[in-house]
Amino acid sequence: MKQVWRQTRGTVSRAAPCRRRVGVVTAALLVAACAPALERDDGRSYVFGTLQTMPDKAPLERSNGIEVAHLQIFWDQYEPREGQFSAGYRDSVRRSMERLQRAGLLVEVSLGLHHAPDWLFEEYPEAAYVDQDGNRLTEAPNMVFSQTVREKAQRYVDRVARDIGLGNFWAIRVGVSDTGEFGYPSDSRAHSYWAFDANAQSASRAGRPPGTPANPAPGWRPGQRDYRGRVFTEAQVRAWYEWYLRALTGAVNWQIEYYKSLRYDGFLKVLVAGSGYYPRDYRRAVQRHLDASAGNRLIALGVGYFRTLGQIRDRRNVQIVPTSLVDGSGVPRNNGCSPDDRRVNVLAPPDRLHDQWSSMRWVTRVARHYGFGLLNGESAGNQVSPYYPGVMSAAARQMETCGLRGLMWAFDNNLYDGTPGSSLADYSAVISRYD
Repeated sequence: MKQVWRQTRGTVSRAAPCRRRVGVVTAALLVAACAPALERDDGRSYVFGTLQTMPDKAPLERSNGIEVAHLQIFWDQYEPREGQFSAGYRDSVRRSMERLQRAGLLVEVSLGLHHAPDWLFEEYPEAAYVDQDGNRLTEAPNMVFSQTVREKAQRYVDRVARDIGLGNFWAIRVGVSDTGEFGYPSDSRAHSYWAFDANAQSASRAGRPPGTPANPAPGWRPGQRDYRGRVFTEAQVRAWYEWYLRALTGAVNWQIEYYKSLRYDGFLKVLVAGSGYYPRDYRRAVQRHLDASAGNRLIALGVGYFRTLGQIRDRRNVQIVPTSLVDGSGVPRNNGCSPDDRRVNVLAPPDRLHDQWSSMRWVTRVARHYGFGLLNGESAGNQVSPYYPGVMSAAARQMETCGLRGLMWAFDNNLYDGTPGSSLADYSAVISRYD
């Protein structure tokens, strides 16, 4: 049956980025960016897109029902030297955006804060994360504990807003890790807690961002059973780890609030990878004082979504985005959501749930528990779990049963490179079933 479409405000919000423009754009872009907001009469609205969209494929993809394109901007290329912005790279970004918009696609942007320029680490040592063994990490800038990093990132965002215009973007991706997702960065060390730089350890708040609390136990390292000559209790371990999580969430809240301070009112997509760890993993880790025997590297990455999602302060136009659709998890694999899921207490789930539920099902339940009404989804990628015939239909079923607003397919090139089950024809057929 043919669906009736109507204009809306503040939900699917395709028009939201057009309420105010920052920067200079052409008249043609204004028309393209201000397409009316659309939502189905029955309240359902599914918006399909791809990650790492190739601009030359935009017209073809739009004609096949794809509506959202992903534009990646890299901070290190935009600002290769401090305070010096590349006009050539800026123009290439503009050209890519224009091609996507002329094709009628909505543009979701990665501003690439996790792709920090080398000068940031060379000129500002506090830009690097440091773990409990003194190892420095420069794969992502220390947005958690360094106010300097945030100030430099804000200057870069301000420049993009002036040059490109944040109002051209239907959605902005939000994250902290080296992959731009909600977690501490990951590297080859399986037990690194990234909270041992000078700002994180100092009692002074001079170098830390406003609102980032002081370390409750400076100098204590995960695994230690005593502290300053006294037993370090499990309650103290929990307090330290709660500080570690709140500092991480503070970096997410800062991004959301900064974009909104620029009067951006499109979607802000908080990217959530995998299932993270579960309450039982957390309890076990605390009992072992977060030592390496706990055997769960996810604890160190801070990906306890049942604890951190509730710490996000703003809900308006903020989407929680599980990036783990069709990642092969769950029994049966890649299972979707059930109406009975609402009965599950995310702080004390059944023991076998972590084996039975797919990653995205768990993240969806956690997000709903904390009152998020807007969720979207992304496929995990062929490199995480090999794609197969029917994989796009499986992702769409997860999307539908879990009440997600749409699906971003990882990755655009997989529509053309012969990856099983991932062709443009496959995607178009799935999209047509939800149109």
